[in-house]
Amino acid sequence: MKKKIGESIRWKTFLGLLVLLMASCVLIYGVVLVFLPKNYHAALESQVTDDFYTLAEDIEQTGWQAQTQALLAFTLQNNAAVWIADGAGREVFSVQSVSAAETGQDAEAAPVLSCVSTFQEDGQTYQLFAQAALVAVSQSYGILLRLLPLVAGIILAVSVVGAALCARYYAQPLVTISDAARRMTALDMTWKCEVNRRDEIGVLAASLNEMSARLRHAMDDLTAANRQLTKEIEREREQETQRVEFFTAVSHELKTPLAILKGQLEGMIYQVGAYKDRDAYLRRCLQTANEMESLVKEILSAARMGGSGFRLERTELDLGQLLRKACQQFQGQMADKQLALHLDIRPAAPFLGDRRLMEKVCTNLVGNAVAYSPAGAAVTVVCKDGMFSVENTGVHLAPADLQRIFTPFYRVDKSRSRNSGGSGLGLYITKTILDHHAIRYSMANTENGVRFTAFLP
Repeated sequence: MKKKIGESIRWKTFLGLLVLLMASCVLIYGVVLVFLPKNYHAALESQVTDDFYTLAEDIEQTGWQAQTQALLAFTLQNNAAVWIADGAGREVFSVQSVSAAETGQDAEAAPVLSCVSTFQEDGQTYQLFAQAALVAVSQSYGILLRLLPLVAGIILAVSVVGAALCARYYAQPLVTISDAARRMTALDMTWKCEVNRRDEIGVLAASLNEMSARLRHAMDDLTAANRQLTKEIEREREQETQRVEFFTAVSHELKTPLAILKGQLEGMIYQVGAYKDRDAYLRRCLQTANEMESLVKEILSAARMGGSGFRLERTELDLGQLLRKACQQFQGQMADKQLALHLDIRPAAPFLGDRRLMEKVCTNLVGNAVAYSPAGAAVTVVCKDGMFSVENTGVHLAPADLQRIFTPFYRVDKSRSRNSGGSGLGLYITKTILDHHAIRYSMANTENGVRFTAFLP
């Protein structure tokens, strides 16, 4: 309990105010208990003395026999006993109030005030005596003592209720603010101090609310920035992985033609076997060099587009026209393989893009469809309703190939023969160009073949 009180401002405030209120009430009642009877005693003495000397003056003027009613009234009013004695000391008149005779123990304990006065009547000297029992003083003191338990109960009740109300008024807002501060230390900003006051406590609560709102906004910004930074780090790691894989594939792709070129040149230099026919093998070396040049150009193109500083040169494009132009470039190969070409190209709104790069996309897509279609198949090119697609029939791709079809240097033909396909960069370059243009795309098997589909933004 002591520990609980020591850790709670509400209990401290309650007990402190309770002790303060009880002490104040007890002190006030003690002052009343001490000084009220004394003041009352002095007031009664003054009243009895004034009444006695007024009565003495009246008797001296009119005689005591004419003032018997006044004497009786004095005794009744002041709870006193009055008697008159002549010069020889004989009692000639006496009267005593009934209340004074019936006071009993109260009269014995009460203080007594004695008064005496002398007056002349018919040439004879008389003495007027009066004794007043100040019973009211002792009675008031006794009443105060008898009321002490009741007053103590009232003091306790008032002190408890007052301390509880004051503790609630002053301590409850501080408890609310303390709870809010504790939640703030745990970085929990989903709260608000409901303290509607205009004093310093209200200012403190409003300041905490404002601080919480600012911290919450700052934390949200930091969380968003951290999330963005995490994405950028993951993207950078992915790009780094792709760069490593890219350069690994580049070295592999360049190693084979370089080895072939080196072997042919060494054979011609040393005139080994068939390499004595230098003219024939020089033409083959030139063909290999041309293939390497084309591969290097594609590698440089892919590397340039994958860089962070790459920018598009956007102009208004007609994708339908670009697709028609790409189909015209491969009409000879289509005729050689007896491929059927189906065009469904409709006028569409102009598209803002890089003309040179989008021509490359159309050429790659149509060229791949022609290259990988068997003889007698069909190639379908569609451009309408904000999308374009290229489909070739007669072939299907395995699910594993569909997942990696856009990877640099990836080829479905595992032999990687130049006679059965290109370098494996065409679809990767296509993917990179479309990503720069924010164009969604997909490659999927259809009932009759394989279809590439892209949706304009």
